[in-house]
Amino acid sequence: MQISAIDIDRIYINSLVRPANYRMAENHFHPYYEIYYLVHGSCCMYVTGNPYPMNAGDCIIIPPRIVHTNTYLSSCERINLYFRKEDFMEDGKPFFPGADELIRGDGICHIPSAYRAQEEAIFKRMLAEESVNDSATPIMQKLLIRQLLIDLSRYGIMHSPADTDHLAEGTDKEILGAAQYIREHYSQPITLDTLADKAGLSASYFSRRFRQVTGMRMKEYLTFVRLTNAEKELLSTSHTITEIALNCGFSNSNYFKDAFKKTYGMSPKTYRKSRLPERSSDHSRFR
Repeated sequence: MQISAIDIDRIYINSLVRPANYRMAENHFHPYYEIYYLVHGSCCMYVTGNPYPMNAGDCIIIPPRIVHTNTYLSSCERINLYFRKEDFMEDGKPFFPGADELIRGDGICHIPSAYRAQEEAIFKRMLAEESVNDSATPIMQKLLIRQLLIDLSRYGIMHSPADTDHLAEGTDKEILGAAQYIREHYSQPITLDTLADKAGLSASYFSRRFRQVTGMRMKEYLTFVRLTNAEKELLSTSHTITEIALNCGFSNSNYFKDAFKKTYGMSPKTYRKSRLPERSSDHSRFR
């Protein structure tokens, strides 16, 4: 899994055309928000293993440290917009009511055709501003992204992951069911053989299909789910590091500490200390 520990210092945007069947090398996550907008074409975004089929006019907001990858089903033009928490905050609060709900990344936001030209004009202005790149660019980009977020809240039609369940068929449905089983039973011992048996597949075929469908190896996905829940427990309880490790399915605290540091760039203890002051002054969850 590719991990970017490098943060950004302002809002950035880019546009790119991808050919059909192009696939990102691997899952990744980063410490900032991403808006992925599809200008034309079709693709399937996988966010923590859940499939989000996307077509022209669809966008998805991916919060920090959320694992995702993408499979292109046709030639696509996409726009990527990267921003930070402070870019939508004003005096310690979201700059407009509903902003915190919008950026949680709970599904696909479809922009109806009647409003698409209006929103794409904002993206084009931001792309043009990126080319200017002078001292006023960070200010202009912040103004434009706030207009974009308000419009998405006003005109966007949200589709939850449940709305896409019917799109998974055959083996893919079995694999996604296995991923769901991991998310629900991560605290328990889980092996490749157990999951393959539940799916009615050989271990080798299940392993290959799991990576093809979710973009992650089974053990990598299991560790990711356990770490995600451990991170939540670190910030919401007073449990010891050992208790959290065992609660989240890790065989011992040393393995948990090593895996956590590899993913988050610091030990669980240091991570807890660094994040708790932030959470005490802001009770909203942005994950």
